[in-house]
Amino acid sequence: MKQLIKEINQGSWTEKQKKRQKRSIISNIALYRCFIDKGLSKNEAKELVKEYSFYVAQKAHKLLKTFFHIPGFFRIFRLFMKKGMSGDEIWKSRILSDDGEYYRVDVLKCLWADTCNFFECPELCEIFCLCDHIVFGNIKGFVFERSQTLGMNGEKCDFCFINRKGES
Repeated sequence: MKQLIKEINQGSWTEKQKKRQKRSIISNIALYRCFIDKGLSKNEAKELVKEYSFYVAQKAHKLLKTFFHIPGFFRIFRLFMKKGMSGDEIWKSRILSDDGEYYRVDVLKCLWADTCNFFECPELCEIFCLCDHIVFGNIKGFVFERSQTLGMNGEKCDFCFINRKGES
């Protein structure tokens, strides 16, 4: 982990990017490298990192699912998403629709994909992408759809969040 932090600090990353990498990304890369260093194949290492990541994503899902019990939470959710995706240091994104029924955004550049590519493990980015389906999926009155991601060789990440509760 220390070596990865050192490499990040030597790169051309902004302070905001480094903070997000340290908090959300490089722990998976460190775990992956550790498993490989211990003799596991890349595929075995990836599966173990995926299992751990899915466990963490499930915790985030439970919290988000609880919030969606709050009447009108979709509106708050949209505000958080807009705030989180603003700027271009973490994501470069374009909002396609933002109303009481839909929040659609295309992500054209992603720090997770950039970081995995920087550390020469683009195969790991798929795990982060799949975790989104765990975090945002299976919530009553809320639908998450996506047909492609940058981390899975798509041209963009096409996020679509749909409010099925009929309240904004």
